[in-house]
Amino acid sequence: VVADQSFDGGAALSDIERLEALEVWLTQLTEFPGPVIVEGQRDIVALQGLCNAQLLVLNNGHSVLQTVETLARKLGSSGRFAILTDWDRTGGRLARQLRELGIASDLQPDSELRRELVRLACHEISCVEELPSLLQKLRPK
Repeated sequence: VVADQSFDGGAALSDIERLEALEVWLTQLTEFPGPVIVEGQRDIVALQGLCNAQLLVLNNGHSVLQTVETLARKLGSSGRFAILTDWDRTGGRLARQLRELGIASDLQPDSELRRELVRLACHEISCVEELPSLLQKLRPK
């Protein structure tokens, strides 16, 4: 989505290049044409300070299936939504469920933003809510 394909991972990028790539990523997140699904309220708080994306929290007391059914009603057939769960075991499981249930509901789940964030994070952070601290670390002093 963001990266120059000549790099095989975020680790090959300098801090300045990663910062620039993350800023482009935040612009792409803001411009995504549908809702962006995050795991929890802390993810929303972290991202609201960085972008103006249409954020929707997954852990709101409803099941993943109920969340996807609500998306299907709101978005209609072929509606797009982005998956931006954490990249730990639970986040991976939730991402798979969202993708599979989304496809089964004739939606178009998009995992590219999540995949690119994982690449740019280079194992320095493991969840969306830590993104502001990573950006601060990468910014020149």
